[in-house]
Amino acid sequence: MVNEMKKYIWLPCMTAVVLLSGCETLQTPQQRQQQAQAYRQLEARATEERFYKLQGQLNSIEMENGRLAQEVQQLREELRKSGSSLSQLNSKLQSVEQKHTQDIQEVIRRVESLINQAVATRPTTTSGRGPGREHVVQKGHTLSVIAQAYGTTVDKIKKANNLTSDTIRVGQTLFIPE
Repeated sequence: MVNEMKKYIWLPCMTAVVLLSGCETLQTPQQRQQQAQAYRQLEARATEERFYKLQGQLNSIEMENGRLAQEVQQLREELRKSGSSLSQLNSKLQSVEQKHTQDIQEVIRRVESLINQAVATRPTTTSGRGPGREHVVQKGHTLSVIAQAYGTTVDKIKKANNLTSDTIRVGQTLFIPE
């Protein structure tokens, strides 16, 4: 019975000693040194793996950076070419607009000349509509050009001829009030 009592007392004491002292107290200094060295090697490998992973990410970023730089350069070149083309188109457009304006002015000048000739050869009439002249519409004539040639307004011509729109026809005779 004493042996059994020793057994019950001794077992908890040994457990307490192991728990209080930890595993290191059971290791020799050489084992502790080997364990520390193994831990340092594991840390070194983990650090090396992180380094290679970061190196890979850096290489990937550098490649993407290079690709983006090339793309930016291509876009700059396209922009430069587009700017050059746009300048040429603007220049051509201005030239066309100037020519168009000159053509319109020439047509107006010719129409005015024809109207003035027609006015000079037509006598002034005093019809039931009051004093004025008759005008036969020619190709290219518009109410505004006719009004300008006779020194009157479009509204007066429309009123004297009972016109509801600005549409006139070649060969139509208009009364132009003075």
